[in-house]
Amino acid sequence: MKGVFHFICPLRVRYSEIDGQGIVFNAHYLTYMDVAITEYLRNLGFDYKALAASGTMDMALVKTTLEYKASAFFDDLLAIGVRISALGRSSYTVDFEIFRESSDEVILKAQTIYVNYNAAARAAEPIPEFFREAVKRFEN
Repeated sequence: MKGVFHFICPLRVRYSEIDGQGIVFNAHYLTYMDVAITEYLRNLGFDYKALAASGTMDMALVKTTLEYKASAFFDDLLAIGVRISALGRSSYTVDFEIFRESSDEVILKAQTIYVNYNAAARAAEPIPEFFREAVKRFEN
């Protein structure tokens, strides 16, 4: 249900994303989610590229669960709901739901877990307090 998300990212299905069956090829949903989390961060006022380049904060995907509910087709307008549902010490959980923009029909439900990653050290590190506070303000 779209109403449980404070952030919705719009996306139109491109022809190159459909397969021989005429539906969105399953792997493209991961790209859709990547676009949506980047826009979510931008909405919070964060430039993900700048954060990662400065070594301030980066994210490494450690787990993804996808549940396909319906098919999307070429030129469909989609709405991708995004919310950070849990903040751990160094990880955070993101819930996604992809809908047809014109309805509440759910096409995909997904959940990812990201770890705050220090690329120089090649290790997880605690989530910065500025990020934690921004997420809490937005989601509550």
